[in-house]
Amino acid sequence: YIIALISFMFFLVFFIENLLTSCVLAFVIYYLLSPIINFCERKGLSRGLSIFTIYTINTCFIIFCFYIFIPLIIDQLSNLEKELPHLQEGLLNLVTRFENKVVSIFHLENLQFKEDLRIWMINQTTALTSLVPEWVSDSLTTLFLTPFLAFFMLRDGSTMKRTLLNLIPNNLFEVSLKLMYEMNDQVGSFIRARMAEAIIVGLVTWIGLLIIGFPYAALLALFAALTNLIPYLGPIIGAVPAVLIVLVNSNIIFESMGMNLFAIAIVYLTAQLIDALFIIPVVVAKIVNLHPVTVILVIILGAQLLGVLGMIISIPVASLLKLFISTFYQQAIRPS
Repeated sequence: YIIALISFMFFLVFFIENLLTSCVLAFVIYYLLSPIINFCERKGLSRGLSIFTIYTINTCFIIFCFYIFIPLIIDQLSNLEKELPHLQEGLLNLVTRFENKVVSIFHLENLQFKEDLRIWMINQTTALTSLVPEWVSDSLTTLFLTPFLAFFMLRDGSTMKRTLLNLIPNNLFEVSLKLMYEMNDQVGSFIRARMAEAIIVGLVTWIGLLIIGFPYAALLALFAALTNLIPYLGPIIGAVPAVLIVLVNSNIIFESMGMNLFAIAIVYLTAQLIDALFIIPVVVAKIVNLHPVTVILVIILGAQLLGVLGMIISIPVASLLKLFISTFYQQAIRPS
């Protein structure tokens, strides 16, 4: 019965469009708001009133943030769209210079980096134009499903846990109760730390880019915050757009391209240094320790199965699986 129920839930999550993303985001909301709601409940408020109050406060806060930041993001996206042909041409010229140097150094012929890149950019621009309506539709669906699922997780989470525990045999009850508590604490700590990490990296990047007068500061900071959620590769990916802008248009900040790159490097390295010194130790302390090789393998596996989303959730899923296996091996399978 339990296996059939779990299989059905996996079928729903993986085969219904947008449901997996909505579930992941709903879990994030659940673990972010659950401690606050539990605190309000301990102070005498009913759970329903606590959820309603916290939901209302967070909705007002999100609307306020949208009111402040969305026009800024839209304005920078509009400016980026206007500058896109210039940036594309600058990138092609950069590739041409690189191609000429390779030809002169290695005496090669028939290199077509520039033409291949031009064809790729044309195809990507066409694909992006056709995918925008689909992306907007998916985003609206996700925005509707996510708070809906999170609400029921917050309201009925305790009931669902008790129901699952009632399905477990008596000889495994204590082990399962302990395991459920540890998994819940581990996932909650990991999500809260990762969200804090993304916000801090985004804010530091935004402030740094504003200080040096770099264009598209808010847009680049948002991109850096989101990509920072991807283990290992995220910080590198987050810095790529700024570096490309410098390479194709070196007169944005200083007259020297080297000074441009130096300023950008200082901004992104500062953000990652703060991340490494203050946030990552919290994350590492709260999750099950995984070998670096294991981390790399599960990230690759996650990317193969679910793309970017798989890379983001691969480490917590692997650490939970390790906790599950080790707990039952130590307490239920291994002889006393």
